[in-house]
Amino acid sequence: MDERVFIGVGSNMGDGVRHCAEAVGRTLRDGRTRLLGISSFYATSPVSPILQDDFVNCVFSILWDGSPPDLLLLLNGIESDMGRKRTIPSGPRVIDLDILLFGAIVISTPSLIIPHPELHRRRFVLVPCIEIDPSLLHPALKQPLTSFLAGIDSSQTISILMGATEVMGLISTIPFAKSSH
Repeated sequence: MDERVFIGVGSNMGDGVRHCAEAVGRTLRDGRTRLLGISSFYATSPVSPILQDDFVNCVFSILWDGSPPDLLLLLNGIESDMGRKRTIPSGPRVIDLDILLFGAIVISTPSLIIPHPELHRRRFVLVPCIEIDPSLLHPALKQPLTSFLAGIDSSQTISILMGATEVMGLISTIPFAKSSH
């Protein structure tokens, strides 16, 4: 199944820009993906009760030739290979990869919820998604993603760190070991 998928990327440990670029690059190295679009990299405030550094966030869109669980397996493998430890819920992380949208599919299982349950409440994924495609609709809530921005608390800050063209250049220069996933 070839589906248009939006994936959120975030990091707030170490070199967040490099971690995000590497995670996108690792995902794109999988033969089941084709890049459709990528957002700018943004500096964003954490949305968590845990005191932590700001994040680097972006979203990229791919054409995915596989099932949602297959994509989740790939993304979890990349997180693991890059050193992600799931010890503190909502805590700092070296890398975070989330399936935000998977075509118009709505899934709710114990291991996978699509669209991402916090998509419409988080400025750090809404803004990059809208940057890629301003006409995106939330498949479960049947509303444009742009309609959710006004209802988000102003404490969620976001500012551009690096434009999308510069991001693509960076991704192409980062060497890394090919993921075994």
